[in-house]
Amino acid sequence: MRVLPDEFEDAFIGFAEKNQKKFIAIYDRKKCIDLVIENQKINKEDAILWFEKNVDEQLMEDDTPLILYPMTYIEYLGLNVYLGDERKGDY
Repeated sequence: MRVLPDEFEDAFIGFAEKNQKKFIAIYDRKKCIDLVIENQKINKEDAILWFEKNVDEQLMEDDTPLILYPMTYIEYLGLNVYLGDERKGDY
């Protein structure tokens, strides 16, 4: 199981099992961003950009960790509003 660097240990929330052979680590994205803010001593917007460039862009392979966007079901139903109408139906 591949994991994110130790600095994100507090954002680890569990794992998913794929095909009864592969375990994939799952991290809470909000907690990851909070840890970047704390560790890098930067504001939220800069932390999001840092995380997207240094973590999100590196998670392209099948066995890399998943980054979870915690939300309620109602928030999920309104996801097209959150993402913008141009991505409506892509989730």
